[in-house]
Amino acid sequence: MSHALIADLGGTNARFALVPIHQYEPLEVRVLPCENYDNFFDAAADYIENCSIGMDKIDAIVLAIAGPVNQPVIQFSNNPWKFTRDEVQSYFGDNKAVALLNDFDAVGHCLEILKPEDMVVIGESSTVDPKGACWVVGAGTGLGISCVVPQDNGPNIVLPGEGGHVDLSACNDVEDDILKFLRTRHKRVSAERVLSGMGLENIYEALALREGVEKRLTAPEIGEALKLGNDPIAIATLEQFFVFLGRVIGDLVLSVESRGGVYIAGGIVPRYLKDILKSGFRDAMQDKGRMKEFVSPIPTFVVMSEYPGLMGCACYASHLVSKA
Repeated sequence: MSHALIADLGGTNARFALVPIHQYEPLEVRVLPCENYDNFFDAAADYIENCSIGMDKIDAIVLAIAGPVNQPVIQFSNNPWKFTRDEVQSYFGDNKAVALLNDFDAVGHCLEILKPEDMVVIGESSTVDPKGACWVVGAGTGLGISCVVPQDNGPNIVLPGEGGHVDLSACNDVEDDILKFLRTRHKRVSAERVLSGMGLENIYEALALREGVEKRLTAPEIGEALKLGNDPIAIATLEQFFVFLGRVIGDLVLSVESRGGVYIAGGIVPRYLKDILKSGFRDAMQDKGRMKEFVSPIPTFVVMSEYPGLMGCACYASHLVSKA
């Protein structure tokens, strides 16, 4: 049976898996900490040496990469690894079909095979136009964004970009103070500065300063404080995170009328599903003045699949082998 080797290479972890061609559930998933390997090829060798099949049964390799892939040298946004497309092809062999995708391009391809039970609707709107454009947004180590245009035949068209690095705007005094605080540290404040693990830490520190306290917690420490429920600043941090997420997604919808919906993935939001359901996320998304009625019908979903990036790689691998 023909297989694909698939990998979702992030800023913190590299997730490797195998999948039979034309199947989409990742098998033999291993999560390898990037810091344990000098480069991608060392991590790939570790996985291949310990998986159940040899390279002779692998016909396609699809890598999802946390950073732009249309560069001569591919570098990660939050990871020191780098390589060229030719180096990847040479490593696996010229007879193998190889594709390199941005990590959120891969999540975009996942929408082709995502099941209704893999998603939770946020808000009252849930009707999608299956031919309408979609946005995929996900906060984790960084902030990934991709725009997806469904196709009747062949893979979805996923428009490349680095939307997580757009400028962040503020709409009230609290948000003004957060941005002022971050400008003293970073000069320019992008959306990723608040919508990521680092972003949670930044929001917490800024809100603490508003209370006259100099205190910064790590993202795991904020998570632990939220579990205990005894830190008002941590609770306010998560709420502000969801409000910023709504504001950014509302801006995306204004940029592209995404009647196909907005799909929220990444490591943070699915972990706090109950919290986003009762948060000000949708109100912030729809807070677009005279354009509120334009934005309000757009449905938003949280993707609950454990490995949407790998599923997207599996889907793309099937298209890749069929085309070959």
